Amino acid sequence: MRLVAAIARHDLHQVLNDRGAVIWLIIMPVVFASFFGLVMGAQSSPSDLRANLSIVNEDGGPVADLLLGALESEHLSLQMVAPQANDATPSRIRTLVLPAGLSEAVLSGRRVNLRLEREPDSSPEAELVAKARIVSAITTVLGRLAEASETATPGTPLTAEALTAPASQVELVAVDSRYAGEARVTPDGFQQSIPGNTVMFVLLVALTYGAASISGERSGGQLRRLATTPASVGQIVAGKVVGRVAVAWVQITVLVAMAALAHVALGIEIGNHLGATWIVLLTYALSVAPLGVALGAFVTDPDRAASIGVILTMMMAALGGCWWPLEVVSKPMQNLSLALPTGWAMRALHGTVSFGRGLDGVLVPLAALVGFGALFSLVASRSLRLD
Repeated sequence: MRLVAAIARHDLHQVLNDRGAVIWLIIMPVVFASFFGLVMGAQSSPSDLRANLSIVNEDGGPVADLLLGALESEHLSLQMVAPQANDATPSRIRTLVLPAGLSEAVLSGRRVNLRLEREPDSSPEAELVAKARIVSAITTVLGRLAEASETATPGTPLTAEALTAPASQVELVAVDSRYAGEARVTPDGFQQSIPGNTVMFVLLVALTYGAASISGERSGGQLRRLATTPASVGQIVAGKVVGRVAVAWVQITVLVAMAALAHVALGIEIGNHLGATWIVLLTYALSVAPLGVALGAFVTDPDRAASIGVILTMMMAALGGCWWPLEVVSKPMQNLSLALPTGWAMRALHGTVSFGRGLDGVLVPLAALVGFGALFSLVASRSLRLD
């Protein structure tokens, strides 16, 4: 075990002293994750979703003004349209019309219908958001009417003065808006880019630097000289695999720490199970580090090994869901990702980052990753030759 640790420590020291390797270990994953996280947009909570709404105020009375004030606090992108310009404003997606006589009718206790108009090709999801916000605003107005009626003389209509009097500052009801249970949304923004780029760059370093170094040590004779030491062939192979795992673990730990710092400093959403996310990534490193050793054992030229490593990384990243969420591809493509460690890693990471699962909710992907690690370690031990 001491000889295995010595070989692994030597390989880790070599990588950390290579400035180019450190750039691909740390700097490039952060750059790519930041860029694609901003391009793909950040995930919004249900209470932050917005919809465009044009308003035609034909009334101009106190009830209409109260409703407008309530709508302004409902996360709607409002556009006021003058009644005389109603037919000449083509840029309206959906329009709420406050009819003339609204305030008079409401203050007199009569029912009034509001009219919501929309374009035929407008988003149904945005329409639902707008309707929910409008109902919430109407509820606020009804609450204000009920409060004003408490101070009015029984049997007399409400007055505009009673309605516009300062409202009570006591909040009797608090509303907490969030997804119920597991979020059934497609991960996007940083919730896709941070796990995706971490998985891709851990694999990239394992299959390029890891494979090229093994190939170079074979062609340069370092492995033959290592074979003259007291270390057995099994210990040498194990040391090389452990060395690649150690490189990946250092890379993962630094990236997870930077993600935690970005969450605190910038509010970037990385889920509530950062420890589980870290363990998933460490397990993923165990599955792909031996693959780099196996690739270096099959390819004798270091440059060719690195090139093949890049090609394999791009293929496995794309098919495994690192570039786009697996939820947006066809069912056959989703099934194909199950043949790759990247596919299982992204399933587990979406579980801990996007869907609120702990380790107990991603045991199947973790078991699959351990299986890949055992398979690739067996291939590496059978294929690596020291001569």
